[in-house]
Amino acid sequence: MPNNPLAEFDDYSFHNVLPGNFMITTKSDEVIMTLLGSCVAACIRCTDTGIGGLNHFLLPSTQGKNIKNDEHAMRYGDFAMEKLIGSIIRAGGNRHALEAKVFGGANLYDTESVKPVGRSNIQFVLDFIHSEHIALVAEDIGGLYGRKIYYHPKSGKVKIQKLNKQNQQDVKNSERNYGHKLEDNTDIGTIELFG
Repeated sequence: MPNNPLAEFDDYSFHNVLPGNFMITTKSDEVIMTLLGSCVAACIRCTDTGIGGLNHFLLPSTQGKNIKNDEHAMRYGDFAMEKLIGSIIRAGGNRHALEAKVFGGANLYDTESVKPVGRSNIQFVLDFIHSEHIALVAEDIGGLYGRKIYYHPKSGKVKIQKLNKQNQQDVKNSERNYGHKLEDNTDIGTIELFG
């Protein structure tokens, strides 16, 4: 029987972050997870305190968008990054001791008719982290496959599970549907990417 890569977190609480959301924790026994396709997650923590969390955004920027409220704005990287960092600092994190790990931005589509959203998300998050002088200590970005991310902010450890073909198709379908609804600018609420 293969080793369980999450065995060290057996007694921990797991919290799932859906697209357009974020979570931080101050607790040492919490793991935050999310499922990514072309979306990006930034895992950010304060190395002094272990306070940290992750966001899950779908598009890079709110610029030129009709933003209705914070829930709608969280779908965009610029707002999601500010919200995550601000929450860590308000919880007691030190702005000058932040480190980041970045994941996602896969190109799930083999057609030219779909914009390479993953590439835009990656460029945005890397530029943002650089401009904010946050140490980028790890990344697993781009490629053709989605990922499931498990992040333990207290230690900074990340476990990555690459998606199998069935989960990959589920993510593609969900992202495509979610993207169409964003284009229609309708209020769609929260979605779960698991089939």
